[in-house]
Amino acid sequence: MSLVLTLVAMLSGLLFVHRTTGGTLFLFSFVAPIFVLSAITVWAVAQILEFRQRHKLFVIETYPAGWTVFRQGDPADSAYFIRSGEVEVVDENSGSVIRSLGSGDYFGEIALIADAPRSATIRTVSKVEVAVLGKRNFLNMMRLLPTTEEAILHTVQERATHDARTNEPPRPNA
Repeated sequence: MSLVLTLVAMLSGLLFVHRTTGGTLFLFSFVAPIFVLSAITVWAVAQILEFRQRHKLFVIETYPAGWTVFRQGDPADSAYFIRSGEVEVVDENSGSVIRSLGSGDYFGEIALIADAPRSATIRTVSKVEVAVLGKRNFLNMMRLLPTTEEAILHTVQERATHDARTNEPPRPNA
């Protein structure tokens, strides 16, 4: 849009040079500065919006029920914080649901911390709204906020302990 306005201003200038009548003089001296100022304004707003988008910490995404957010083995690029709805954590190897997560829970952090592929598949049970935090921002948050890092590592440890207990073969009665 700003390029179009600049082009119109330039064409008005060329028209002025070609025909220097009173009407052209008025058009160039009155309308061209308006086009140039409009172009500058549009360009500045576009730059501000682009800057804000690049530096946004979270991106809000919504998924319908039955949607697969990511699959076990996929590369990890984000952590997800559930704002509303419910998801299932599924082990693709056994096809079993490991756990359900809801509002206030998060997922995708294990692969980011371990710098490994996704360890499970995440499937929505209901419509879900999540705040997505990119890998770099997630790791920076962990580094800069020690209490958050402790809380997340504690949750990871609890999940791992629970999963290990759940997957143990039954013990024979002695």
